[in-house]
Amino acid sequence: MPRIIGHRGFPRRYPENTIASFLGALLYGAHGVELDVRVSADNEAVIIHDTDLERVAGVNANVDDLLLKDLKTFHLGMGQTIPTLREALEAIPRGYEVFVEIKELRATKQALRTVVEHGRLDEVIFISFDVDVLKLLRSLNRDARLGINIDSIEKARQALILIKSLGLETVNPPIEALEIVGPEGLRSYLSKVYDAGAKTVLWTVNEPESIKDFIDEIDYVITDDPTLFHG
Repeated sequence: MPRIIGHRGFPRRYPENTIASFLGALLYGAHGVELDVRVSADNEAVIIHDTDLERVAGVNANVDDLLLKDLKTFHLGMGQTIPTLREALEAIPRGYEVFVEIKELRATKQALRTVVEHGRLDEVIFISFDVDVLKLLRSLNRDARLGINIDSIEKARQALILIKSLGLETVNPPIEALEIVGPEGLRSYLSKVYDAGAKTVLWTVNEPESIKDFIDEIDYVITDDPTLFHG
């Protein structure tokens, strides 16, 4: 059985990428959480997926145009505001894994610095679609745990090479791969990842039945609802 990771926490019950969402995911059985990091105008690592606040707060403003103190004024529901990475690491108990997705190259150094300062390097896996982010992380810290998010066939092939050159710990294909390459194609790719020395992370899985035939071949499953796997 793979380890269950809450996608942006537990967004089916709480506002995504908030402290309540992260703690809710753990409360309902997740082994860890995934979160998204950008930086504010004053270079604070903040947790938000989109480049702007329109979807989560109904505000027409870009994250990187606002200071942290201004970002904190927007409400996301259930009394939650945009957390900093620092606040999230302080709230998430030790012993849980945290997948920190870096959404932009300019957020890389601050995200790494924050994780190191909190002594959580061993519990954090930095993930990104951007290979430049992963290369920068590796150049800054040889012990950082890295994972690559797959969004194309080309990226999937590239990942098999990067496992060695960057020391990747995980390769993270999307559940949509089932539709693109089929179950046997995905199983074959997972096997190649293992043979190259990495683990696999499948995202975002909200229908456990869809992966029942090879669930034991996956190391991590990222889901919007941890209760789907833990009852």
